[in-house]
Amino acid sequence: MQLWAHNPHGTNLSAIYNNSKRISDFFEMACYNNIVRFYENNDYNVEIKNLQKSKFCYKCTTAGNPANYSYFEVKRQVGTVEFVFEIRHNINVQSYHNIDTFTTPDICIIKPDSIIEDDDFYDSKMKYYYVKNKELVSFCEVKNFNPYPELLFNFIGVVNELRPNLLRTINRSGSRHLATTLMVSGKSNKHADKIIKNLQSRYHINVLSDLFNIGGVTFSRHTINRVKTV
Repeated sequence: MQLWAHNPHGTNLSAIYNNSKRISDFFEMACYNNIVRFYENNDYNVEIKNLQKSKFCYKCTTAGNPANYSYFEVKRQVGTVEFVFEIRHNINVQSYHNIDTFTTPDICIIKPDSIIEDDDFYDSKMKYYYVKNKELVSFCEVKNFNPYPELLFNFIGVVNELRPNLLRTINRSGSRHLATTLMVSGKSNKHADKIIKNLQSRYHINVLSDLFNIGGVTFSRHTINRVKTV
């Protein structure tokens, strides 16, 4: 059965909601692909894994078994050692502070084969899938909004829960992984710009806004060195 919300102006609110969800999913997929570009531009070998019926299946939901969705594997050779990581979509991650607390970043870079299946998390027979905090390399949050103060400060709360070591100034950046990043579709106003500047000066994080318009430029080979890495 289909439910319709009444609107005196004749607008189908259900259609508006569905269209908004599609736009948010599209932006999240675009950010996911931009992160893959970051690794390509930093000399990683990138390979698609776990195609579903010969197609890449994005996990644009926090629910579901990760085994039913596609992901990217990235590899980099350093001397005789090969480093391997996975770029995953909507994976539950254990808190840095408490082993029984979890949150779900939109995109994670994790160590390979680190997803755990837990049969006891729920009271039902439903399974819970997560990675231990020590298996998390970096993560990104993706928001289809214009930046506003509460959104920016909430992001710092997530960083504190998963990567508190980044809540300080680090003089020297690494070059292997994208630092924890908030990726926002909309353009910031003057007040939000000040907050973003302050947060990025205090903490080893990236806050990237207006990505609907300049995402391709931000993650191009010529400008990618402007973002912080770990």
